[in-house]
Amino acid sequence: MDPLIFIIGYITPYIAFFTLIIGLIYRVLRWLSVPVPFRLPVAPAPITYSGVLKRMSLDLLTFRSLLKGNKKLWLGGYVFHVALAITLISHIINVYFHDLWSVIGYGWYEAVLYSGIFFLATLAFLLVRRLVLPNVSYISKTSDYVILILLITIVFLGVYMRSFGLVDVASVGSYMYSLLTFNPIPPPENIWFITHYVLAQILFIYIPFSKVSHLIGWILSTTRNMRNITRWRRHVNPWNYPVEVITWEEYYKKFKEELETIGPGGERR
Repeated sequence: MDPLIFIIGYITPYIAFFTLIIGLIYRVLRWLSVPVPFRLPVAPAPITYSGVLKRMSLDLLTFRSLLKGNKKLWLGGYVFHVALAITLISHIINVYFHDLWSVIGYGWYEAVLYSGIFFLATLAFLLVRRLVLPNVSYISKTSDYVILILLITIVFLGVYMRSFGLVDVASVGSYMYSLLTFNPIPPPENIWFITHYVLAQILFIYIPFSKVSHLIGWILSTTRNMRNITRWRRHVNPWNYPVEVITWEEYYKKFKEELETIGPGGERR
């Protein structure tokens, strides 16, 4: 076997996967370790846990805040995330449940192809938007363009392979399943698949260190996941440190004694 194919097929997949998992766990632990000095949920905020769950679920499924702010961006972003979800689900079916297509019908299989086309179109829209709109281009960093170009390349190769049948989906599924069972078999030596596969591994490694992991940050955002109960329960600031305090009576007595020691002209007696 070619040494490069061996590295790509047997070693780097595990490096990419464990980097993704460990990196996301590390980021979650870092976010959870940040103290919350005060309770400040975005109004109107619910006062019950069920209300918080309902609010976050509605925002997650409909992108409600983005819809209120920018309808064009909402349309592109919403289609992008729906197509991404369909793509991930289809990959899981292809890899681990490829016999399921015969049950649910190959019409759904074709629908996945069209979702990939929409996926590619929305990525192109987001890239053009960053390039064309001056205010968006001004705040964009190199990393914003890199992730979009990387995703466009990965999705384009996937759509291209699926459209023209350039790779055997069954052999890919068998190979991926062998990785899951830690008993890998040689990957399909197909240049289109290998390129798509290597770029996907790069994406996996990049995700924990990029904005792509914003979903976890959004879920852990205290402006969204906290209840508005400041009138009923005091929020203790974890940054508080012990300080010496005195009562009003003690302060008044001390202040009165100091006044009695000061003469009419301001000099101390």
